Amino acid sequence: NSVTLTVTTEAGENPIDKYYFSKDDGNSYQESTSNTYTFTNLNYGTTYTFKVYAKDTLGYETNEETVQVTTNAYVNPTVNSITITDTTTLYAKDTLGYETNEETVQVTTNAYVNPTVNSITITDTTTSSISIRVSASGGTNSVATYYYSINNGAYTSSSSNTKTFTGLNKGTTYTIKVYVKDTNGVDSSVYTTSVETENTVLLADYIKGLYTSQGTNGLYYHTSSLANSAEDNSYRYAGADPNNYVCFGSDAATCPENNLYRIIGVFGSEVKLIKADYTTTAMTGSGGDYYKAYNSSTSTYKGSMNTSNIASYYWNDRSQTNTWSESRLNTTNLKSSYLSYIGTTWSNKIATHTWYVGGYSTASATPKSWYNAESSGTTYRAKIGLMYVSDYGYAAGYWTRNMDDYNYGSSSNWMYMGLSEWTISRDSSSSGLAFVVNNAGSLTIGDVSSSYVYYYGKAVRPVFYLTSSTTYVSGSGTRN
Repeated sequence: NSVTLTVTTEAGENPIDKYYFSKDDGNSYQESTSNTYTFTNLNYGTTYTFKVYAKDTLGYETNEETVQVTTNAYVNPTVNSITITDTTTLYAKDTLGYETNEETVQVTTNAYVNPTVNSITITDTTTSSISIRVSASGGTNSVATYYYSINNGAYTSSSSNTKTFTGLNKGTTYTIKVYVKDTNGVDSSVYTTSVETENTVLLADYIKGLYTSQGTNGLYYHTSSLANSAEDNSYRYAGADPNNYVCFGSDAATCPENNLYRIIGVFGSEVKLIKADYTTTAMTGSGGDYYKAYNSSTSTYKGSMNTSNIASYYWNDRSQTNTWSESRLNTTNLKSSYLSYIGTTWSNKIATHTWYVGGYSTASATPKSWYNAESSGTTYRAKIGLMYVSDYGYAAGYWTRNMDDYNYGSSSNWMYMGLSEWTISRDSSSSGLAFVVNNAGSLTIGDVSSSYVYYYGKAVRPVFYLTSSTTYVSGSGTRN
């Protein structure tokens, strides 16, 4: 009962101003400034002759164009079928009481269709849990309730088609049974499946599982709600001496001293380690940026080695710049000598990672300021590096102090080892300086080359990220 016309015109000397539409073969017209017009209240199945012309801004008319359109015929409703809803015997009488013949029809009602469990999908498994999702369909009536059982135990009911079984044993096969009831209380048949829990625990998951609240087991969860935190959702160890030791590079029943590392934290799915004690030339070599045996004050040293065996290094004596990619401490002593020392089997467990090597301009800043500067700076891809300044800062039991004042309470920072050592973080305001944790525990500046290190040798501790597939075997993280 309507027709919409849209007119296409081509202007002459002046633009089109108005349009004129007729539905009665030109007997009358409707004026419009739009090139589209809809005629309504038309008759069904009727042919109309439409005419259209236009005028420009000076009133000059176009040619008149004609089009014929037939509206759609009216479609009546349809009775498609009649369903017998009851079995009965029928007869009738007319107005004088005379009876018709009697007619009989028989109908069989439909059988009741029970609900059905179609499938069970395993959505997740851990060493102690199994999560499932059930696909079920109703029959005569829709599904109302789900019933779950594990290892032939009692069924529990739920309105949800998902279920997580917890408190399970690792590496164990469990039988899971499910059935459903519909809104009429009719049961489906029981659907049965078997699932095995994970047999291994990822190291990252194990450490995260030790966290229950801020500071529990020495762990802090760095969310935006934790004051002055990195806000990177990492889990970091902090305090005097948390149980964060790892034996890496040896399968011996008693871990050798040289294979003791400590967990800085969990970053995403990767665990970040730092060597528990400093390196020797047997580990990081006597080439590259090696200076000599550590020769500064050793009265504050907290380790167990003979300090004459601890190696000291320049940060970058070759080019005397603080560009990490050019540092031989990086390319020779760490990437070559140290990876060779630990061997292929163990170096394959180390992830190639993005290191932020842009640095910051001052030691007189909080760990938060340092983290913000590091996380937006220059990057470098490698398996191995040194600790960030912010790593050292967040390992302490206090984060609001500027790090040049970290000698205050250095005993409450597990990462402090008592000797002057390099970080990977450079001075962003000077091309020849990098940052050092000094033997008192504070952050200070060190010259990358021989002009400064001659007086104060710098020890190093390799830092790296384990692959996300690294698993936890045993232990509680104590040194023993």
